[in-house]
Amino acid sequence: MISRGLSHYQSVQKCGVELENRAFFEKIMERAGLYNIAFLQNRALLETILELPDEQVDAHMMQKVEKLLLWLEQTQEEAKLS
Repeated sequence: MISRGLSHYQSVQKCGVELENRAFFEKIMERAGLYNIAFLQNRALLETILELPDEQVDAHMMQKVEKLLLWLEQTQEEAKLS
């Protein structure tokens, strides 16, 4: 009986976390739509980014991320022009 209760609790908890994550993704995608940021409207990309492990990022890595985001924005603009 205890094992069934534990498995039920774990399944309910997992569903709650999935619903919370889905709402979080929807909010990000909605705001990305307001600011016309196409790559943040991609659910698979958002899931990949948010599932990255928590770790400290040094200044060099932040510069790389900034360059990547600027490149994504530039390619988005080029795609609109063509």
